[in-house]
Amino acid sequence: MRKIEKCAIIGMGLLGTAHADELNGYHGINVTAVCDLYPEKAKDWAEKNNASWYDDFKLMLSKENPDLVVITTQDPYHTEPLLACCEAKVPFVLCEKPLTTSVEDAIAVKDAAQKSGTQIKVIFPNRLFPLGQSIHLLISEGYLGEPKYGEMRIDDNISVPLNLWGKNSKNFSEISSPAYFLFSHTVDLLYYYLAPRRVKKVFAVSSTGIIGSRPDYLDGYLTWDDGTITRIKTEWTKRIDTLVENYCQMTCTKGGFTFNMTTGFKKEEGLQIFIDGPKENAENAQKRLKHFGITAELKSFTDPIESYALEFSPDVDGNDFNWGDGSRVYADSFMGKDSQLSILTDLDGGIEQVRVVDALLRSAREEKIIEL
Repeated sequence: MRKIEKCAIIGMGLLGTAHADELNGYHGINVTAVCDLYPEKAKDWAEKNNASWYDDFKLMLSKENPDLVVITTQDPYHTEPLLACCEAKVPFVLCEKPLTTSVEDAIAVKDAAQKSGTQIKVIFPNRLFPLGQSIHLLISEGYLGEPKYGEMRIDDNISVPLNLWGKNSKNFSEISSPAYFLFSHTVDLLYYYLAPRRVKKVFAVSSTGIIGSRPDYLDGYLTWDDGTITRIKTEWTKRIDTLVENYCQMTCTKGGFTFNMTTGFKKEEGLQIFIDGPKENAENAQKRLKHFGITAELKSFTDPIESYALEFSPDVDGNDFNWGDGSRVYADSFMGKDSQLSILTDLDGGIEQVRVVDALLRSAREEKIIEL
């Protein structure tokens, strides 16, 4: 695996700056160049860190010859820098979610990457949190039996589309929507939990009229190739006392789980996984997770059936993950340092997520089931 020495960042907003800070100096990686259409953002970081700065990413790529490029532009503006990285034959590219906001663009990126040999991964940090990794592990190893149905919702405070991008917020909320901004996380995480299952068909409804995004609200059903059904819901207009609410519940043939991924009104973050008896099943699952440094408390329930719950707190050592360290995990993966539970989203996974979200939007517009 090729060593990464020179890194460049395209987009120096909140995420771009965070990635630059995390990667600069990490395991021999130097962020040597940064770029933003608003050059003062790039210049500020560059001058503090002895790097070059640009307002033209194509010029930056031609002059700097980076080993790794991180793309953190707004959702609708990933395609052009992705294609430029492929044209410049950049070996490794990290792209913030979603890969693109259309299937056509996603396919164009794949074609370009195949020609250039560029390896692309899409940043979905939720896969790196140990509590979510526990769900993936126990489903994949059969402790919960077969998934049958479940639901996941992810909602943003209305302040996100109205204020997060400053003066540009109104424009961004009109050209984007919670479908790609939030459902990208939801779809990718379900693909992680339920791997190797794939979505077979979707149906969705939507609504708009509050802030002008297309749409403001989306509610859909995913039918997977093994018959599993998951309901997913998102909105960008919620009045809540936190920035985001994220919840997932699933029922399986031998158990299930409830996962509060964020705090909220009278709600704590945490995970509870039920495993049907005998007790040995839950004890074995608990030991399996401990092997990976994840701690769960075992509790028993006998009404109406014998079952046992593994309860997880993110406050326990080994049960939490620093969101900002995600870029380092992705950089490690390019250099061949993957862990068993950190299954990261590659280019094909990014395209699959785009296909599902695109199908949900089409289903809502056309008021019909969409086959994938």
